[in-house]
Amino acid sequence: MGTARRTQSCARFRVWAIRQSLDQPVDQAGLVVHSFGGNNTKAAIMSYELKHVFASLPQMERGVAKVLGGDPKGNNFLYTNGKSVIIRNIDNPAIADIYTEHPHQVIVAKYSPSGFYIASGDVSGKIRIWDTTQKEHLLKYEYQPFGGKIKDIAWTEDSKRIACVGEGREKFGAVFLWDTGSSVGEVSGHSKIINSVDIKQTRPYRLVTGSDDNCAALCEGPPFKFKFSITDHSRFVNCVRFSPDGNRFCTAGADGQIFLYDGKTGEKIAALGGAKAHEGGVYAVSWSSDSTQLISASGDKTVKLWDVGAGKAVTTFNMGSDVMDQQLGCLWQKDHMLSVSLSGYINYLDKSNPNRPHRVIKGHSKSIQSLTVHKTDGRSYIYSGSHDGHVNILSWRDGCML
Repeated sequence: MGTARRTQSCARFRVWAIRQSLDQPVDQAGLVVHSFGGNNTKAAIMSYELKHVFASLPQMERGVAKVLGGDPKGNNFLYTNGKSVIIRNIDNPAIADIYTEHPHQVIVAKYSPSGFYIASGDVSGKIRIWDTTQKEHLLKYEYQPFGGKIKDIAWTEDSKRIACVGEGREKFGAVFLWDTGSSVGEVSGHSKIINSVDIKQTRPYRLVTGSDDNCAALCEGPPFKFKFSITDHSRFVNCVRFSPDGNRFCTAGADGQIFLYDGKTGEKIAALGGAKAHEGGVYAVSWSSDSTQLISASGDKTVKLWDVGAGKAVTTFNMGSDVMDQQLGCLWQKDHMLSVSLSGYINYLDKSNPNRPHRVIKGHSKSIQSLTVHKTDGRSYIYSGSHDGHVNILSWRDGCML
């Protein structure tokens, strides 16, 4: 938006300031609340202060996994919607921050193991590495490893190398130094789009990928080189993840199966649940911090908690019966087990009551078209309507969301 001319009225500038502060977050299905101050009519634009961000939900697509990123310190989790990366406090998800510097739709974002930076990738193939310690989120580096959508990102444990995979035109993945962009090997062994990548967080390093060619691939390095393909799945491999201790990794596929492998050699250990882990495709898995359990999210509208040693499901979380209850993403962080429904709702799973999450985060996942504020009995109500026909009501009092 261009610079406002001083000949316009103060009231007009006040509206201009409000619109400028709302434009970008509203486009990304989030809301911001500002506090305005100052009565100097000579000022071109009145001063204002950001008071609160009502963050959007993840942008979801049927049949496509949603990657959730976790803060290594365990405080925050992150996901994407439109051109934005949303960072939310895992204990109090009402506390949120939004990064809006990507010029194209963002697909995935991951914290570095140090926690000081986030790498986010968009549909054009750009990766932006930006600071997490300051509210301005200053850009550190920007690279274009390949031309095409970036679908997943992984860091080495020393935060010095990054692997990314996706829908490249000439190649489907790359691995490079975070501060120079110099290649440290190649991601190969696939004939179709690569959906998922992960790097073993202990030495010797291993890199594993999962692809639409129904295969997973193991690489050794650095420099990373293709070692062999894993052909146990009969349909797309949607997710691959190493255990935190590096001893095992798992692959999850559209065939409903989850396989376990040795983290160093890639030797097959077991298939969780026997013939099938889920009745529908499995879109995401996430390990517990002690590497003894994992959760899996499936299109059969369930999330399962697995005892890895026994190879059996300990708990099955039934998330509903509607198509929008399909589970497309999950994250296990600290004591919180999160899943994401096709509706965009973020579910905090409850082991003691597997049929009812103890918290569900709701909101908008499409662009907001209109909003208004109504105040009664000292409490403000914000009514917002989005492009998909949803109307949300937020309650606000004394600077707090209720």
